[in-house]
Parts: sequence; C-alpha cells; structure tokens
Amino acid sequence: MSNPAQKLQEKVYRLLAAKRVKEALDVLSELVKETHDSDLIDGLYNMEMTYKSLLRYTVEGFADPERQQVYNHLLVDVYKTADRIVDELRLRSGQGWLFDARRYLNSMSEDEKTGLMSTYLKEADQYMVSYTVDPDISLPYELEKAQDRLFEMIASLPEFQKGREEEVKKVFGGDDFFWPWQSVMVSGLTLNLLTSFREENLHLLFDLCEHSNSQVKLRAFTGLIFVLYKYDNRLSLFSGIGERISKLNDIFSPSMIQTILIQIIRTRETEKLTKKMNEEILPEVARMQPNLRKKLDLDNLLGDTFSEDKNPDWEDIFSDSPDLMNKLEELSRLQMEGADLFMSTFEMLKHFPFFNDIHHWFLPFFYPNPIVNEALKNEEGPLKSEDLLSSMSESGILCNSDKYSLIMSIPQMPGMQKDMMGKMFGAELEAMKEVQKSDELVEPGKKGHYISNQYIQDLYRFFKVHPQKESFDDPFDWNIDFNNKWFLSLLAPGDNITLKLGEYLFNKNYFEEAAKIYQHEADKDLPDRHVLQKLAYCYQQQDDYETALNYYLQADLYGDSQVWNLKKIALCYRYLKNPEKALEYYKQAEQLKPDDLHTQVSIGHCLLELKQFDEALKYYFKVEYLAPDNHKVWRPIAWCSFVEGKFDQALKYGQKPIDENPSHHDFMNMGHILWCMGNRKEALDWYLKSIKHEKSSLKEFISAFVEDKEILLKHGVESSDIPIMLDQLRYYLEN
Repeated sequence: MSNPAQKLQEKVYRLLAAKRVKEALDVLSELVKETHDSDLIDGLYNMEMTYKSLLRYTVEGFADPERQQVYNHLLVDVYKTADRIVDELRLRSGQGWLFDARRYLNSMSEDEKTGLMSTYLKEADQYMVSYTVDPDISLPYELEKAQDRLFEMIASLPEFQKGREEEVKKVFGGDDFFWPWQSVMVSGLTLNLLTSFREENLHLLFDLCEHSNSQVKLRAFTGLIFVLYKYDNRLSLFSGIGERISKLNDIFSPSMIQTILIQIIRTRETEKLTKKMNEEILPEVARMQPNLRKKLDLDNLLGDTFSEDKNPDWEDIFSDSPDLMNKLEELSRLQMEGADLFMSTFEMLKHFPFFNDIHHWFLPFFYPNPIVNEALKNEEGPLKSEDLLSSMSESGILCNSDKYSLIMSIPQMPGMQKDMMGKMFGAELEAMKEVQKSDELVEPGKKGHYISNQYIQDLYRFFKVHPQKESFDDPFDWNIDFNNKWFLSLLAPGDNITLKLGEYLFNKNYFEEAAKIYQHEADKDLPDRHVLQKLAYCYQQQDDYETALNYYLQADLYGDSQVWNLKKIALCYRYLKNPEKALEYYKQAEQLKPDDLHTQVSIGHCLLELKQFDEALKYYFKVEYLAPDNHKVWRPIAWCSFVEGKFDQALKYGQKPIDENPSHHDFMNMGHILWCMGNRKEALDWYLKSIKHEKSSLKEFISAFVEDKEILLKHGVESSDIPIMLDQLRYYLEN
C-alpha cells in the first residue's frame, strides 16, 4: 500500500541515498508540519541548523578529522526523523489491520502492553506443563488469544521492545518446545521492520539468526534478507551493522545464502505459473478427465492387483494432447527445483476460520499439533494417521500455510474421496520422504533449503491473498535486484554470490537483470570469456546488437576462436545490415566445422543478401543434401534459381512448398517464374491466388511485386506489360 506520506518518504530516501541532504530536509520541513508534533518540528529544525554549520565549516576550510563521522550521524538522524514523521502520518490515516492494531495498542498504558507479554509467557508455561501430562490436550483458548495479542504487538508497534527487553528475550528464547510460536513472532518482527525501521528491532532480528532452533533461525534470516534489501542505502551509516552482516557468514553456508536469495527471486515466476495452471493445465486436464479415468482404470488403481510396474498404456493417454504431457513434465521439473506450483490450488482455501487469526498464516506445520488434532477430531481413516501427519510435517511438497488449508478442508470432503486421497497422498509423502533423505545424504543441510522455501511461499500467500493485504507493504511487489546492494557484498565474499545470481537470472531468461551483473564482472581487469559471451547474449536478446557485437568480439580475443562465438559475431553483423562482415565470420566458423547446417544456411543467406545468388545456391543445395528433411530450404533454392534465370529448376523447387504449406509469397514467386517463361495466363492465375491468400491483400501484393520489378525486367518482361498485368488483376478481383 502506498499513500502520499509514503511516497514522500521514498523521495526522501532517494535524496539521502544521493547525498542531496538539503533537498531531503526541504521535503521533511513541509511534511513535519502536518504532524503538529512540536518535538518532531523542533528536532528537524535543530538538525537543519547542525547541517548548515557543518557546511559552513567545511566551505571555510576548517580541518575536522571527525567530519565524515558527524556527517554520517546526521544522515542517520535525518533517516530516523523521516521514519517517525511518516509513522505519525500513516497512523492517522492508515487503514486496515496493521494501523488498527497500532492505534489500539497506543491507547493502552505501558503496563498494559507489558502485560500482553507476561500473559502470553504465563499461559505458554501452563500449557507446556499440561502437555507433559497429557500430549493430546487441546490448545487453550486463553493461550491462543494471548498469542494473537502478542503477535499484534510485535508486528505493529515499532517501540514494542522499549522497557520490555527481558520479556522479549523470553518470548523469542525460552524452551525449544515453543519453536512454532517463536517462528510466528519472527514473522511479526519482520512485518514490523518492513513497515517501520528501528535499529533495535533490526539487531533483534540479527540475534534471532543465531537461534538454537533451525526453523526459527532460517525464518529470521529469510526475513532479514528482505529487511536489509529495503534499507540497504542507509545500513553502512550505522555503526556495527557491517560486522553483524559479515558474522552471518559464520552461521549460514554460502550455499544456504545463495539458495535463499534465489528462492526470493524465483517468486516472480509464481504469477506466471499460476496463470499457466489456471489457463492451460487445469482446463486441459478437466477436458481429458473422462478418458483419463477409463484409460487409467482409476477406480481399481488402488486394488490388490496394483503393481509398481509402469503401465505401457499411460503414454497413450496424452496422445490426444501431447502439449499437456510436455507441460506436465515441465511442471514436474519446476517442482523439483522448488517452484511454487500450488498457489492456484490453495489460494481459494484460505477462507477457513483458522485463517481469521493473522498469526496462523505464519505458523509452521508441526506434529504432534493440537490445532491439527482439533480439526480432525471427528475423522477416521488414513488421513488421520499419525505416520501420514508426521510425514506431512517433514515434507517439502507444500508450504505450511497450504498444509493447514488441506487439513481444514478434510472434514468437508466426501468419505470415498478422503480414503482415496489418504492412500495416494500417503504414498506420495513416503516417496518424497525418501527423496529428501537421499538429498540430505548427498547435500547435508538440504533440509534448510526446504524450510526457507516453504517460509517464502507462506509469506507470498500472506502478502498476495490475505484479506487485509492492502494494510502491508508487499516486498514481492518490489523489483528485486540484488545487484550492487551493499549488504550483499558482505555475504559469502569469497563465493561471488552475485555472479551465481546472474547465472540463475540468465538461465530463467531475465536478460536485463542478468546483464547488470555480468556487466560488473566484464568491467574487471581480466573478465572470463564465458561472462563476456553471456553478457553479449543478454544484449542480443534485448536487440542491442551493437553492444552485443562488442562483447562477442572481446570474447573472441580469448584463446582459440569458438564456432558458437564466431556465429554470434556474424549474426550481429547481419542484424546490423553488414552481410559482408557477417560472411567473413561465418566462413571462419565453416573452416572449424565444415558440415554445420546452421552455418551453411547462414552463409547462403549472406550471399543472397549480397546478391551472389549462384554462390548462395551451392550452399542451399549442400543443406538439402545434408538434411533432406529440411523443407524450408526449398524456398531460397527456388528464388535464387529464378533470379539466376534457371527457370526449370526454379519451377521444380517453387512447386515443392506449394504442395505442402504454401504462403502468398510462394504463389507470387510461381507467377514470376511462369511469366518469365512466357506463360502469362498461368502467371495471372498464381498472382490471383497470392492476393486471395488469407494473409495477403491487393495492397500487400503490389508492394511486394514492385520490389521484384527489376528481376522481371532483367528476364525479359516488358516494362509496359507490368501496369497492364496489375490492371488485369484488379478487373479479375472485381468479378
């Protein structure tokens, strides 16, 4: 959500990042008047006086070894004042859960606020004692209510720690029994920081990255990445922040850091995947459903005779829809990569009363779980199996929010559907469990990747689906670009994580963002050849062929020439309308790989553009010989033969595409050939076919015809006959 105050705040941030302090103070001077807060007004006035003194001393040449430190401290104060001014204005006009909660809490005394924490700690301790006696005990209403109130306080109140440091330690620390609720409070802290910057809250989030529980720790680190990204421009001004960021390298492996950054970037794919599921996959599956049930014999799939052998008939199911098979295979690959495939499935299942409590959107799915037990208290069968629920809690298939959606929907399912889903889902979970175990053996710490990925998907659902989402600043709406972020330079500095992010963006075809990263690498003294090539390819994909050519040429200077690189240089020259230079590089590529079809075709094209038609024919015939199934080569053979006056050959090859899938150009070319051979009437018939083609018109025909006029004249067509032929066509079209 963005209001006028926020927009001005963002403007102030931009001005301060550019060190345009005077302009930032001018904006704040207008903004602070709207608060009617004398402390803020006086504070800003004093800050401006301090800045004027600093400028005067600097201009007059006073030597001060601490000037930079004073300047940085002043910038920090301006940032803090901007935050507090905007907080005050948003509190007055802001709508939704966040601001309602903050206004409600501000109406309470400090003792009452402290009491919210104390009540939660007391209720939590009582529940833990009761649980040790009876593990099946339900979660008390008083504890649920206390959790909700505490989450409100941590998520919405910027000063929630003030005077309550000991209680805060107990809430986020304490017994490991409470890790699910500690995880929830970490999300509250992240929401708080994404709305209002407070240095003490940032340090608490850093502290939680060292939590003894990996679930809490990874949620804290994931939230921290978003927070560091948002406030990157100011972080270097704060004493000790750089050291705290560097210390993260002792806690998290480079692989873990890189994975979380990529998982965040990958969320931009979610909307596209959701659209694909809703518009392509699900409608097609629904269309196939009747045949699918019969062909797969689904009703008997789980019978005693069910075997693990692959059914040879399964491949035939998709014979009517091969594209669906390809799409499902693509989705399967994306799922293995951790892509969010289930947003479209579960976004409609967030209407259960469970999700009315905002903190439940961030609750990890664990087992044994009093909330799950309560939801399934009247259920029987496989879906209430402790093994299944335990496997579900450990599975990386669904995010936590979707797992709760699934559990809440079970009581509403028909009995037969429950049994079938329970058996199939159980088998799927067991299979995934084995995959995860083997992943852990191959790559220790892989479980952490599942935890962070699920949490990012939980956050995505909250910011995109929650009814009160407009109350929050959505980090998934940012144009996430980690390139040149100060904080990232301190994370895993020896692993060049930025370059690895560039590789990911490149592989996902985000060429503009990847180019920024590769550009930074290319500007180094001895850039890697592959970096230069990939940078060139990024510019090529953005149609900047001149810049692309520059980097392909640089890459060609490294060691022996590569066929791929030579062909790319040639391609850029072709796009830059320089077929002569393109031909030069294609010829070099041909020497290295004589029978490469792409090179042969490209040389033919260059020769054609250079009007060396007879030479071009040699290459097109070579392509036909090497790849007889490549019927596209027929058209340039027909055209070059026609231009060279080899009319019988032109007629033979001109007829071939007409017998398969003719274009209006094929019809026109046949007309040209026959007219030059003296068959005017037949030529007229082909010209009419060209004009009447669904992708043509008289206007388009005449435009193309005029371009070919010189060739017709060259082969004996009288200049005076051309307007007669065109008028004859017009009369025929009228009839």
